[in-house]
Amino acid sequence: MIRAVRVEDAVGLKLFHDYTCIQPGFKGAVKRRGETITASDVDILKKCGHYYVYVYDETCSRPGYLHEVEAVEKFAQIVAGENISIELSEEGKALLIAEKNGLLLVSGVALKEINSTGVFVLVTRRTGSYVRRGDLVGIVDLVPLDISVEIFEELKKRITDHRPIVRVVEHKYPRIGVVITGTEIVEEVRKDLAGPIVLQKISEYECIPGRLEYARDDVEEISNKILALLLDHDAIIVTGGMSVDPTDKTPSAIASIADEVVIYGIPIKPTTMSMVAYRSNKAIIGVSSGIIHYPEENILDVVLPWISSGVKIPRDFLISLGEGGL
Repeated sequence: MIRAVRVEDAVGLKLFHDYTCIQPGFKGAVKRRGETITASDVDILKKCGHYYVYVYDETCSRPGYLHEVEAVEKFAQIVAGENISIELSEEGKALLIAEKNGLLLVSGVALKEINSTGVFVLVTRRTGSYVRRGDLVGIVDLVPLDISVEIFEELKKRITDHRPIVRVVEHKYPRIGVVITGTEIVEEVRKDLAGPIVLQKISEYECIPGRLEYARDDVEEISNKILALLLDHDAIIVTGGMSVDPTDKTPSAIASIADEVVIYGIPIKPTTMSMVAYRSNKAIIGVSSGIIHYPEENILDVVLPWISSGVKIPRDFLISLGEGGL
């Protein structure tokens, strides 16, 4: 049986789970599940605030119950999808690790279902993130020390239809062409400041920078440049002329050749006046020239992880960016 006993009375008995110490510069387990308490451990545990501990004799869990270590491992196996590996950590946690570079996708519906139970906790990086091999993308934790098999199976059924819950879509190294718009740039009245930023972002997300073209503020010229690049590129990024001024022709040019405009006006600041569209399943991204002023973080950081793995960017995802998009 599991018993809660004074730490002084636990000498010679085995711990039922990990015991943590939190102090400046350190947080971690000082004694682990299954270790036998010695007299020298008593002061250490008390200094960490553990005056009582859970112990067991021979069995690791109650009959019909899963101990936290076994429970989080089994639940992590349910949660993990493609290109996700599982590592057990101290304090009864299961870590979800990316096995490939690529796009992280998380089922938000399943996440809410899990975290509303008060039993398991699943914490992940945001869906749509670009992750690299070895990155920690999620943690599975159990709130109580153990869970009945009956409750475990019940929760498993509730989330089965939403699997895979956490997965990584492998990077496909797409070639991305770039069109810089602006009559003043074509006529060399003004220097192109956006091109280098776009090419840098493309490389940052491990995509292949393709040809860079320039177009005047003219719907036909812009659309023709995009169509020409689409012949031998996997996606296109177009910058400049994305607002509603009389000379801003880029949105109309993109819309005129797109099979679908997913969204125009993305709820993030800066670079709100951007567009996501598709032609023949290839992304055409219209980007606000605001990237010149905000090169470190902008709409390209949102869309490039999806483009890198060849996954269509969902409208619902883009709309959801309004919360936290400031």
